[in-house]
Amino acid sequence: MPSFTLTTPPDFCFWPTVVSHGWCDLPPYNCDESTRTLTRIQQLSDGTVVKLVLKDADAEVGSLVVHVEGVEALTAGQVGELGQALRRSMEIDRDLTSFYAVMRHHPRYGWIEPMGAGRLLSSPSIWEDSVKTLFTTNTTWRMTIQMTERVVTLGEPYVGGGHAFPTPQRLAAMTIDVLNAHVRAGYRGDYLHLLATRVVKGDVALESWRDVALPSDEVYKRIKSLKGFGDYAAGTMLKLLGHFDRLATDSVCRTVYKDALNNGIAAVDDKEIAAYYQPFGQWRGLVQWMDVMEDYFKGDKFTPVPAP
Repeated sequence: MPSFTLTTPPDFCFWPTVVSHGWCDLPPYNCDESTRTLTRIQQLSDGTVVKLVLKDADAEVGSLVVHVEGVEALTAGQVGELGQALRRSMEIDRDLTSFYAVMRHHPRYGWIEPMGAGRLLSSPSIWEDSVKTLFTTNTTWRMTIQMTERVVTLGEPYVGGGHAFPTPQRLAAMTIDVLNAHVRAGYRGDYLHLLATRVVKGDVALESWRDVALPSDEVYKRIKSLKGFGDYAAGTMLKLLGHFDRLATDSVCRTVYKDALNNGIAAVDDKEIAAYYQPFGQWRGLVQWMDVMEDYFKGDKFTPVPAP
């Protein structure tokens, strides 16, 4: 089984990044907390479908080993492509220096830097992140998982089982009725087909949103132009793209605000919640998500895995 190594900055922590939010439980990712292993089925641009295996035990300061199943050897081009995909999805190159500096001035958030929290697991493509985000709107997490599981079966199969995430071309080639019957995403199915069609036609250039020259407001505007993407979905997508100056307030965030930040008293409205996070400026969206994740990071599931 071939492998390659990614260089990482000193403050990169593999497992806190993997479990930073629910994407690790959505295929083609698979997360095993007992062994602290993340796997992902990935289709390369040349059509090859592989399984990536990343283990916390193989993550050291400055490096992360990636094991690749499904091929006997990797070309230099394939290593480069897979490396770029993982650097994006694990935010390896995200500079959190100023974020941690701000957090040091707030005792409530003193746990974040020592825990290595702050990076958010995303998908290698904005297309995949967009589909998964659409599947989180106006539904339960259980339904999000089920919709994602069904849509992923439309992707290229991996020889050892499972599928890569389907391309927009694959979904656009299906009729709306056939796609809806397979994915069973309700009203989201029409939006999914429309998004795939627009991407294929070139009407929406999703990957262009990574341009660092684009201001957050412009990226937000482009996301909101997609059918089915309201304030919450746009705020979620912004975080995955490294823009944290907007909130993505949903029912979970409202509960956290009430129980953890406001002495059990619910906010009058979302403006009250926004006012709490406003002093954090460009980091407000990330701070809000750290509040959501605090109990998990401090809980029993996050204790070190015993040595074998």
